[in-house]
Amino acid sequence: MDYTPAPSDAPLRRHARIARTLILLGAVLLAALPPALLLLGEEGIPTGQADGLLGLPAMPLDTAARWRTALVSLLPVGGGLYALRQLWALFGEYREGRVFCAAAQRALVRFAWAVFGLSLALPLSRALMSVAASLGNPPGQRFVTLSLFWHDGLHLLFGVVLLSIAHVMAQARRIADENAGFV
Repeated sequence: MDYTPAPSDAPLRRHARIARTLILLGAVLLAALPPALLLLGEEGIPTGQADGLLGLPAMPLDTAARWRTALVSLLPVGGGLYALRQLWALFGEYREGRVFCAAAQRALVRFAWAVFGLSLALPLSRALMSVAASLGNPPGQRFVTLSLFWHDGLHLLFGVVLLSIAHVMAQARRIADENAGFV
């Protein structure tokens, strides 16, 4: 038996609609990153955005370097889109009032694992992007940039917290199912 509370009230539905709108906006912006890397001019990444955007030093990027960095960016972009897809499913269940259903719990677990995985993949992706950007440089001018930002650790902690919450919700769902079976 799968316990689902009575259909949700208006605030939860409204919240789910707003969340899904923001998820859609985030997916569009995230999907725009690889094409944006291709559209960078020969001057490359602007100095003020280099560390925040890619973890790369400001440097000119030729066409081949832009293509390589855009291709490497597909790793974190794909992971981010997967995470957003799980949130889309989760808030779809919430919109229908199925807060504790199995589908919502599975979506939350998959989102938590995606956040955890991205916390590990993002520093690796930045390192790979630095290699991709400098691969066309002459020998001795190629480099690997290893960068860890404070938000990498925050993503890791956030993933662990979400995994814990997902497991607690799974336990709560099992207990609710058992209790519903007694009635």
